Amino acid sequence: MGEGSSGAGGARINVAIADDYPVMREGLARLIADEFGFAVTGSAATARELRSLVTRQPPHVLVMDLMLQDADGLALIKEVAVLAPTLRIVVFSDHPEDVYAERCLRVGAHGYVMKRDPVATLFRAIRDTAAGGIAVSPRVSSDVLGRLMGRTTKPVGVVGSLTDRELQVFRLAGRALSTRVIAAQLGVSAKTVEAHRENIKSKLGVENHAALVARAAQWLRESGQG
Repeated sequence: MGEGSSGAGGARINVAIADDYPVMREGLARLIADEFGFAVTGSAATARELRSLVTRQPPHVLVMDLMLQDADGLALIKEVAVLAPTLRIVVFSDHPEDVYAERCLRVGAHGYVMKRDPVATLFRAIRDTAAGGIAVSPRVSSDVLGRLMGRTTKPVGVVGSLTDRELQVFRLAGRALSTRVIAAQLGVSAKTVEAHRENIKSKLGVENHAALVARAAQWLRESGQG
């Protein structure tokens, strides 16, 4: 962690930022640096830069976009959590929280904040996670608590029944990417992508690849990811 700081008890909280858009990354860095008790200690635009950052000089809290252009977000969160076990991760995203927030928590994140939320929400999430807490919206918190208590809930839209990996394939298929490109982005074989695609078609009740791509593209548009 940062020299002479634990991120708790009023000490300075060292924050790093990962976002592939320079305007977002630089603007966020200025906002965080101007907030009392925060210091920006690094930033990354790619998965490779992020891996180097968290292993070389891990901050107390990492604020990261869910999807960097060169890596899938869920897989990257899981990898970063292994590379820097003491790091607290706040996902800062425009992807729908009802689809992604709990998935992010399961793979190693500690908070999920929507980019449309007030900046004060992000600052509170940084402080809460640095202190060892979890930071999600009341709705997500209620849903997660309900599942832990054994209450049944309906799947979210068309993707509620998909596994994390199937959701990754579904999202990339909606961008009309080929099997080979999807396999490369996810670090798996083309045969594995095909198997996931067959499972997705079965779960969503679509008959062929073209129908799957159309369904995925529609979901991306409706959820603001298109």
